[in-house]
Amino acid sequence: MNLAESLLQDKGFNGFSYAHIASELGVKNAAIHYHFPTKEDLSIAVLQRYRDRFKLWTNNARVKDLTYETKLDWFFSIYTDMRADKGKVCLVGSMEAEFNSIPEGLQTEVQTLHRELLAWLQSTLAEGREAGAFTFKGEPANKAAVILSTLQGALQMARALGTKKFRDVIAQIKLDLLTL
Repeated sequence: MNLAESLLQDKGFNGFSYAHIASELGVKNAAIHYHFPTKEDLSIAVLQRYRDRFKLWTNNARVKDLTYETKLDWFFSIYTDMRADKGKVCLVGSMEAEFNSIPEGLQTEVQTLHRELLAWLQSTLAEGREAGAFTFKGEPANKAAVILSTLQGALQMARALGTKKFRDVIAQIKLDLLTL
């Protein structure tokens, strides 16, 4: 599943096959089909695992005690540490780029993950603004959508212009949000 996640972020759903995984692992395609009958099944499992990890973190009691800025930094680190520094793009973003050509069950899983990311970010922004940690105009839901789409676009840009440009975008988002 780690390899499938990496391939989804690097090549997209339509850009990889079981042959890529089998070759890397030194097994036959049938070994993968045994656990995941279709590439859609494997991709859905990858997204569900990602969702489970995200929920585990957001539901952690210790997370509730973090400052809003620290929560935001953690959210950014999902993209910075795991994606931008390795030339990967957002798992959701890679599938959204191919959205019209991926299977319907996978489309549903992508939509669900995207909604969960947006809901957490919206809630964090709203609570942070109410607590005086963040300042921004407009609705938290709209600001969350702007931030998430900016992160996804910045990851694409980082492939061509390097990680520094991505880090500059993160710094700008924080400058736009944080009250000083």
